Parts: sequence; structure tokens; C-alpha cells
Amino acid sequence: MGQIFEKPIIDVEKTSIKLKEIREANGTKVSQLQHLFSMENPQSIYNWENPNKKNLPRIDNFVTLAQFYNVKIDDLIIVKYIQTDILDVCESPTIIYGVNKKHIEDLINLSSPTILKALKSYYNFST
Repeated sequence: MGQIFEKPIIDVEKTSIKLKEIREANGTKVSQLQHLFSMENPQSIYNWENPNKKNLPRIDNFVTLAQFYNVKIDDLIIVKYIQTDILDVCESPTIIYGVNKKHIEDLINLSSPTILKALKSYYNFST
């Protein structure tokens, strides 16, 4: 076996809990987020906040949440580290559904390098 690396990944369960805590701490109702995201029903938001569902917002929605709460994306996401002997290498940029160049720029500006690595790993994209 070769060299072992620590790779940051999103802790989905803890991030779900964090999203609910931030929403409640800001006094925001699920219906307000439903309106913000122009959702027909609030089920996606409830899924984001339920650690058992293991669903997270899309990257563009993380950017919107960070801007709405006036926080960095780092404040919304919890990372954990795994040991791996595999380095992720992406030869060309990956296009992510619903994400444009502005979202990626906001993501870079609103995230620390560690959070950005975890997001790239979870959503399988490169910048």
C-alpha cells in the first residue's frame, strides 16, 4: 500500500443537523425557504434537515443559503476526514446541473479550501 492521505468529506448527517440549527437560530420558517427557492412543497427542505435522509442542498442552493443567512458556506457544512491512499484527480471541469459560473465563483469566495475540497468530492466536480 502507498502513502495515506487525509481527505475532507462532508459529514452529511451533521451538516443536516447544522442546517436546521442555523435556520431555527435565524428565526426562519421552512415556508420562507420554500418561497426563497420557489419550491412547490417544502419536502426537500425537510429532507435537507433530516440526518436520516442523507440529502443535501445542491451547490447553488448552498450558495443561496449562505447569502440568505449572511454566513460563509463553511458555517453551513460540517466536514470529517477519511484516510485514503487514492488522490482525486479530475482532468477536465465537470458541469453540475443547475450551477453556473457565478455560482462557482460565489462558492470559491464563500468557502475555505477544506470546505471546497469536501464539496468537490461530494458533488464530483472541479473548478
